[in-house]
Amino acid sequence: MHSRRRPAALFVLLLAPAACGERRGDPIPPASVDSSSDFPADTAAGAGPAGAWPVGLRAAGPLRYGASLADARRATGDSLADAVEGEGCAYVSPRAAPAGMRFMVENGRVVRVDVDSAGVATDRGARIGMREDDIRRLHGDGIAVRPHKYEPDSRYLIVVPRAPADSAFRIVFETDGAGVVRRYRAGMLPAVEYVEGCG
Repeated sequence: MHSRRRPAALFVLLLAPAACGERRGDPIPPASVDSSSDFPADTAAGAGPAGAWPVGLRAAGPLRYGASLADARRATGDSLADAVEGEGCAYVSPRAAPAGMRFMVENGRVVRVDVDSAGVATDRGARIGMREDDIRRLHGDGIAVRPHKYEPDSRYLIVVPRAPADSAFRIVFETDGAGVVRRYRAGMLPAVEYVEGCG
């Protein structure tokens, strides 16, 4: 019998898995969209530095939202090992991804990315530290503005695509009281709107 060496894990588990049925906070309350615009399909980029991992409406770098762990492994060319399996929710960080990116895996699928570093931009160039007007300029007029769930002076700017094929996806920017982006996330509904993430 041959002994098998376990491949190195691509993802480092950052939070303990939560049960699938646990409530992760209410989704962001509904609001009307100021106006709409079309968004081109995202293209998956190769692993590498921050510029090779742009965050788009359907993917972040080579990882598409909705991908199974097997698909994610193929896209990145590395093993996921036993980082996240079965039901539940957890955050993982690919070793090849730039600092400041965490991917939410729920029930065995990549459903969202959370970004907390100014070094990681969207595919249109939006990043942490920009003002709300910059986000509107870069991501078009299809933005819904909603109050923050916990902080009365903060807001969510939500990129809402008009194209029916993209209706299950969002990019959510969180701004502070001065109207400056302090973090953002992108992914599939409903996970992209979980205010507490996997919590």
